Amino acid sequence: MFHFNPMAGNACFRGWGGGNSWIRVGWKPPSTGIFKLNIDGASKGNPGKAGAGGLIRNHEGRWVAGFCHNIGTTNSLEAEVTAIRDGLELVNRLGLTNVDVETDSKLAVQLIAGSIFSVERVNSLVNDCRRLMEEIGSTTLRHVYREANACADILANLGVVVDGLEVFANAPSCVAHQLYNDAIGVEYSRQMKQHADIGVRGE
Repeated sequence: MFHFNPMAGNACFRGWGGGNSWIRVGWKPPSTGIFKLNIDGASKGNPGKAGAGGLIRNHEGRWVAGFCHNIGTTNSLEAEVTAIRDGLELVNRLGLTNVDVETDSKLAVQLIAGSIFSVERVNSLVNDCRRLMEEIGSTTLRHVYREANACADILANLGVVVDGLEVFANAPSCVAHQLYNDAIGVEYSRQMKQHADIGVRGE
């Protein structure tokens, strides 16, 4: 079963200047005993050469596993939903439960939640994501801003240029710097027009 789950934002403060609203955004570790899966998709041209990528971390921000996947030529939405499916498959393969799943694609979250109609091109992927969330149990899928999803973005772009699917037991060197920044709590300024988070939980 899926439920909307309004989530707290990543803002540490909000300030106004010249009519602009700013927040501070960064990756946040999950609670003790919970894993976090961040995923992203990339499409160079939309449609164009596309990749998916993601990583699983524990409550200390330590690397558990990750992946990147060359998915051929497609649009950004299919790349985003493929990344969620691939990430959930990795979680399932590792036998993990109690997983927070984060993506910077609000549209992908809405599709999986069923709050908007799925387009035919991604119907099968959306159904796969829903099935995997039910199989894993205790999973929450939510939208975050891209600044909180930077490691997954690096891996998605790596997926554009690799052959096939690669799974990493250890973090590849290209993501090491951002992984460290996330672990020590580095945050970034983001200009906002409005502030809202949406999410969906599988149980």
